[in-house]
Amino acid sequence: MKIVKGFRDILPYDTGNSDTSFAWTTTTDQLRQIMKTYNFQEIITPVIEHDSVFKTGIGEDTDIVSKEMYEFVLERDSSTVSKEKILKYCLRPEGTAPIIRSVIENSLSKIKSLNKLFYLGPMFRYERSQKGRYRMFHQIGAELIGSDEILYEVEILNLAKEILTSLNIDNYTFQINSIGNNESLKNISKAVSNFGRKNKDSIEEKDYKILNKNPLRFLDKAVHNYNFKDIPKTIDYLDKKSLKRFNDLTKILDSFNFKYSINNQLVRGIDYYNDLVFEVTSSNLGAQDALLAGGRYDSLMGKFGADESKSIGFAAGIERLILAMKSKNQASNSIDFFIVYQQEEMIEESLRLALRLREVGLSIEVDLLRRSFTKQIKSADKSLAENIIIIGKDNFNNGTIVVKNMASGIEEIVSLKNNIDFFLKKTKGTPNEKK
Repeated sequence: MKIVKGFRDILPYDTGNSDTSFAWTTTTDQLRQIMKTYNFQEIITPVIEHDSVFKTGIGEDTDIVSKEMYEFVLERDSSTVSKEKILKYCLRPEGTAPIIRSVIENSLSKIKSLNKLFYLGPMFRYERSQKGRYRMFHQIGAELIGSDEILYEVEILNLAKEILTSLNIDNYTFQINSIGNNESLKNISKAVSNFGRKNKDSIEEKDYKILNKNPLRFLDKAVHNYNFKDIPKTIDYLDKKSLKRFNDLTKILDSFNFKYSINNQLVRGIDYYNDLVFEVTSSNLGAQDALLAGGRYDSLMGKFGADESKSIGFAAGIERLILAMKSKNQASNSIDFFIVYQQEEMIEESLRLALRLREVGLSIEVDLLRRSFTKQIKSADKSLAENIIIIGKDNFNNGTIVVKNMASGIEEIVSLKNNIDFFLKKTKGTPNEKK
C-alpha cells in the first residue's frame, strides 16, 4: 500500500523525507502566536464546501476552479433527486471564499463591524506535484473584513513581514501593485484586450479564449508565459482616485521603512481582487518562488449576495514557509525525564512515578518492555531525554531515587517525598507553566 500521489506523511522522526511533526507543530504554533499579537482571531471552516462557494467567489473559469478543484457528488444525493438538483461538493482549494461564506452565514459583521480573522489548515488542488507543492497543502491566511482604511493595508503588509522574519526567512521581496477600482479595471481590461488582439498570432488558442473571457487573467498569464516586451502596465490605466490611493500607500510604507518593489504587471489570477495586490517571492524556493500573496477584495461579499464589505487579506503556504526557512528544528520533541529501573521488580513503581509526574505537566517516558538496565539507558539516550531518573531497589526503600543530567553527567540523590518542585525546577518550569 502506498500513499496517494501528491500527498505526504509528516513523520515524528527525521528520515530526510519530510519535515518532522515537531518542526511542523512548532512552526504552526509560532504562526498562531504572531496572529495573536496582531489581534487576529482564528476561524475554522470545513474542508468540504459546496462548489458554488468557489465558482462564485474565485471565478468559474480560473485555473483553480476549472482545472485543480476536487469536485464530487454523493451517490445518495444523485439517486434521490433530479440531475439539475444534485448537490456538488468540493475539497476547498483556498481559504478566503469559505471565510466570506462563513462571515455572511453567521452574521459576523453584525457582531463586529471590523473582523480580523485568520485560518490555518489544509487545502486541496489537483496539480503537478513538485518541491514544496503538494495536492494537499496547508495555508495560513489573514482576512481583515470591514474597512478600506489604507493604514490597515500597512498593518496587513507588516503582519505578512512579521511572519517571514519570525520564521527566520530571508532573501524575500515584497512586490506590490494597484489594479484599481472598478473604473480602473475596465480601463485595464480594455487595454489588455487590444494588446491581445494585436498579438493574436503569437498567443496560444487556449490563452486567447481566456483573453476574451477575462482580460485581467490573461494579463497574468502573458506576464508569466510569454516574452512580450510591451505588455500593458496597470499604472497607466488607473483613474485619479486609484492612483492617489496607491501613491498614498507607498508614501506611508516609505515612512515606516517598509521595503518593497513595485511590479505594475502584478495582477494575481483570482477574480475578486481590486486596488492593492501583493506577492512575496523568495530566492530560497527556486523557480516556484511565490511564498505569500494577497490583496484587497472589496466586492467579494457582494458576489455572495450580501452587502459589500471592504476587505483585504493574504495567504501563505506553510510547506513553502518551512522550505524557505534558513534553519529548521528537525529534531523530535525532547522529553523532560526518562525513568529507568535497575531491577524488574521496580517496574510498577517506575510507572507510578511516571504517572505522578505527568499529572503536573512533565513529559515522561518509561520503558515497560522489561528490558535490561543497559537497554533502557540506550533508549533514554535515543529519546533525547534531558534527564534520567534511576530507580533502584535499595535507594527506593530508603525513599530516594537518582536523577542524572544527560548533558553534564551529574547525578543527584533526590528524596521522593513532597519533591515535585525539584522535578519542575530541573526543567526550568513552574507548575502553572507546565500545565
